[in-house]
Amino acid sequence: MAPDPAERVKGAEFRAESVRSRYVVTLSAQVFRLMLSLISATIVPRALGPAVYGNYSFLLSTSTTLRGVVDTGTQQAFFTFSSQEGASGSLTRLYALALCIQFSIVVAIIALAGATGRTDWLWHAQRLDQIVLVTALDWLMFLALSLQQLGDSKGLTAYQQLVGAAVALLTVIGLLVLRLTGTLGFYSFVWLNLAGAGLNCMVLIYRLLVVNRALFWSGAITVRNYATRWRFTRPLILLQFYLPVVAYLGLFLIQKWYGSAEQGYYALALQWCGFAMVFTNSAVWIFWREIAHHSALQDLRVAAGIYERFSKLFFLLAVVLACWLSASSGLLVNLVAGERFHPAAAVLAIMAFYPVSQTLGQMSMVSLKAMERTGSYARWSIALSVPDVLLTYVLLAPPSALAPGLHLGAAGLAFKTAVYGLVSVQVFDWLNCHFLGIRYRAMLGRRLVALTTVGAIAAVLLGAGGPLLRNSGFGGVTALALSSGAYAVAIAAGVWWCPGLAGLSRAQLLQAMSSLRGG
Repeated sequence: MAPDPAERVKGAEFRAESVRSRYVVTLSAQVFRLMLSLISATIVPRALGPAVYGNYSFLLSTSTTLRGVVDTGTQQAFFTFSSQEGASGSLTRLYALALCIQFSIVVAIIALAGATGRTDWLWHAQRLDQIVLVTALDWLMFLALSLQQLGDSKGLTAYQQLVGAAVALLTVIGLLVLRLTGTLGFYSFVWLNLAGAGLNCMVLIYRLLVVNRALFWSGAITVRNYATRWRFTRPLILLQFYLPVVAYLGLFLIQKWYGSAEQGYYALALQWCGFAMVFTNSAVWIFWREIAHHSALQDLRVAAGIYERFSKLFFLLAVVLACWLSASSGLLVNLVAGERFHPAAAVLAIMAFYPVSQTLGQMSMVSLKAMERTGSYARWSIALSVPDVLLTYVLLAPPSALAPGLHLGAAGLAFKTAVYGLVSVQVFDWLNCHFLGIRYRAMLGRRLVALTTVGAIAAVLLGAGGPLLRNSGFGGVTALALSSGAYAVAIAAGVWWCPGLAGLSRAQLLQAMSSLRGG
């Protein structure tokens, strides 16, 4: 794909990086950070243990929920509007003011809960100082993400990704030092991450808001210009109060009914699912920017082509990684996290399919927001949340509860997250297909074929082949490596024989391979 020409959007001119170069840089940086995360995943759970690791994850999830409640849709509006405009200093200043107000509200909530002794209402069995530290960490990481999105919104991605990768490397080096000196614990881990997130923010602020001030920061705050576009955010306000609470309910019930250790098992499975999202996460903001940009130009044909290509390819990648992760869950958990996390293996085996629903969900929901169809998104999200809440309760509630449940713990929450999530995102996918003129039934049929094909290959080579190799005298790691290699070769052969599995034609596949050979 050739580099994009200089783009003129609402009177501002700049040269965006090409979609291909942005994705290659982002994917490379994300894979590098994935390798670093694997090191962290080997060190941190072992050092902290299930209970402390569970507390840390619970505090981080609680802060994310609070931040989502006070957001009221401003993050999505900011990125969408910034993607549609050229120079957007006024919008950036307005969003910065909104973030300051939101953070002040969260600080006030924590201060009030601490002063009245009511922290247990939200942060079950947690210490106030740890609540404050992890909340600060969550907001710093979110600020770094927002700055990255600011560059992405103008088609400028490479610098932010390289900075993030460099900071991640420094953080892992610090983690290794703490582990080798025997000083790795809850507080040292949080402070290390605070330092990394703070450094990331400072570098990006200088690059975007100082060096590129004319593009990203210059201009007075003008609320009136964006008040007329209130229709984008208005449907999201109730949703932003409601959906984070729905998502938080399962975590809170796990913490209350099962304790920190069970929370740790779920957190470990969720972290490993994040590894399987590396390809999708590398593309989501690029995808959002392209859909927003072309829909603003009323070029729905191009937007539809982008939606089809991205969703087909990344669905297949998610399925391939999910099947591998599920089949390898038992060995991976014991090898990486240790025997104390052994119960997390069953949770991971189920949760491994969460990246499939998350991939479809990200692509479809991002597309609706990028095209400013937030009304449809909000209505369906609320409707689908009702069975979500009921299913969460039924799966988690103990037999002694007023309305007895199945008492499945982290495994039950994993089932709800992965399976119900996959069913519910079909609604949003259908909405996009209907609006963009894509045949949903044909797309769904191709996905079912891909899921069945990959699942069958995984069952034979990983599910049956791995144990057969171990029974033949190979060690666990060797058996996993050999069966995984055979699995990768079989998937590659399947895509070569039938490129349609990845949403590609033979000519497109050959062109992609030629591009790779050409560097």
